[in-house]
Amino acid sequence: MTMFQYLILAQDAASDVAQEAAGQMDESSGQALWLTWWPLVGARWIHFASVFVLFGSSFFWFYMPRDHSFAHPGQLTKTLGVTTVILRIAAPIAAISGIAWMALVLINMTSDFHSVVNPDDLYAYFYETPVGLVSMIRIALFAIVVVVAFLPWHGRIWYSSLLHLGALLLISQAWLGHAAEGGAGVYGAIMITVYAFHVLAAGAWVGGLPPLLFGLIEQRRFAPEEARMCTVDILSRFSLMGMVAVTLIVASGIANAGFRVEGSFGKLFYTEYGNALVTKIAIVAVMLALAYFNRFVFMPKLRRAELKGIKHINRLGRSVGFELVLGVLVIGVAAILGITPPPQ
Repeated sequence: MTMFQYLILAQDAASDVAQEAAGQMDESSGQALWLTWWPLVGARWIHFASVFVLFGSSFFWFYMPRDHSFAHPGQLTKTLGVTTVILRIAAPIAAISGIAWMALVLINMTSDFHSVVNPDDLYAYFYETPVGLVSMIRIALFAIVVVVAFLPWHGRIWYSSLLHLGALLLISQAWLGHAAEGGAGVYGAIMITVYAFHVLAAGAWVGGLPPLLFGLIEQRRFAPEEARMCTVDILSRFSLMGMVAVTLIVASGIANAGFRVEGSFGKLFYTEYGNALVTKIAIVAVMLALAYFNRFVFMPKLRRAELKGIKHINRLGRSVGFELVLGVLVIGVAAILGITPPPQ
């Protein structure tokens, strides 16, 4: 039984209490099921966002030109510094929200707020449920990522370490949600692999937006021609990465939806899962439209802008900022989607 199935059983139990109730479960247990649902969504949302930043913002510096890299930060020294600060903030947030996620799952499983401090319940969670092993691995990853984030140095090895730790945290989420429902065979391995491609591509895109935005802001302190050339270079590289990421996101997203409905996409209509999925797709579509506009409208104008380059850079900055806001909203919808029952 997967973690998601445990949550469904918890919801069913809560419904029984609400309808038949009186005396079969004490008041605090019934409240535990209902009062942790939105906190669980919030914990997942914050966790996904922080891990996206760990992965995507670290990865950003590996496809930038060498004169903007770790050894030769060139014109993006402030952006590199801000990225370091962001990563050091994201690491403990990822750890705290990840542990909160586990705690809320345990409360949902046991219908008891006190289970998070009950040795028997903790033992059962870690050693007698399918999510126990991956939870212990993730706790170890949380500890490592916090230690690495606060090491008194930063450079290629530091960024590479956070990049790989972020990737492991993203991929390990597969065993805590719908992707784990495929079982231990080939079908299950395919579901996990597709999920991994989906979250890594999404993390590279959305998680790379913060350093891109700060890089565009930093261009304001340079001469127009210098800023124009640097911005075109940065955006060209981000755009190339984004096109690969979007291709993977779309392909893996279609496959994931197919897995949830066993190939019958008509099941998505008029269901809570389908509504959440459509909301996610709509927001992503707007993000794609913005990315298309930036790549094929703003960038050509910037190439020809010369002395008016700063004005176009400012417009690009606002567009990227809006794209980042939409990315955060998509992550929130994904947090809901992961604990919403797929149509049967």
